[in-house]
Amino acid sequence: MGQVRRYTRDHLIYLRGQIRAHLDDGGTLEDAFYVDQSPYSHLDTFNELATRNAGYVYTEKEFE
Repeated sequence: MGQVRRYTRDHLIYLRGQIRAHLDDGGTLEDAFYVDQSPYSHLDTFNELATRNAGYVYTEKEFE
């Protein structure tokens, strides 16, 4: 369970913080795809999912 928390929950918390800072700085959706997620770049599906996840989180955080 610790591994699930570290690689799923903690990544989501980290990404939400990165996107919040991006929004606070006036960042756009197009730029949100490139927020720093490097601490999780070792994950198997990182290349396939990183930009998609950033976009989803951006659209959610945009209306909070």
